[in-house]
Amino acid sequence: MSSTKPFSFDTIENFDDHISKSIPNYHLLSNAICDMSSFFTHKGRSIVDLGCSTGKLLEKIPSKNDKLGIDTSKHLLPESHQNVIYEHGDLRDYESFRGGCSLILSIFTLQFLPYDDRPDVLETVYESLGEGGAFIWAEKVHEEVGELERVQTGAYYDFKRKSFTAEEILNKERDIRGMMRTNTSIRNQIMADNAGFTVGTMFWKFFNFEAWVYIK
Repeated sequence: MSSTKPFSFDTIENFDDHISKSIPNYHLLSNAICDMSSFFTHKGRSIVDLGCSTGKLLEKIPSKNDKLGIDTSKHLLPESHQNVIYEHGDLRDYESFRGGCSLILSIFTLQFLPYDDRPDVLETVYESLGEGGAFIWAEKVHEEVGELERVQTGAYYDFKRKSFTAEEILNKERDIRGMMRTNTSIRNQIMADNAGFTVGTMFWKFFNFEAWVYIK
């Protein structure tokens, strides 16, 4: 069971284990991302993970291309090694990933940014990709219809009860109130379209979690 101390990305222990217990079928999502990456990483351009946390997914992608992981949490970032560089910082302030990318990931990251900052980030992602490059984007979303949201949220809490106590679940919900702001799936699609992405599809969904792949 997890600790009942306040949730924080800077202090959380066993982050990858926590994520696997918090996001249903996360292992299937990460496997799917790695499988799809082979269609884009052969282009010889860099791979970027915005909000890379421990870097496990970035390192798992089968490519010898240069890889860059950016995250605001020093606690989570590993040491850079071989073709993988990790940098501590706010992705909104970064210039180093702009241009020449074949694949950019944002896996449950933008949901922690203010709504007004997300369009600019998506525009930067689009501009940073070479022709034929891909953006893989995963987010937690909420339903527009209240009854659907009730069903999805209830089923998700049932899933979390397999690994966490009711107190731990409620405490985390309280702790992240000011940190996470979800969008609806449609609003995320509109933002992607406004950024320039016109070719994309959802390839993974479980409860209120979904992932898309967009091609420039």
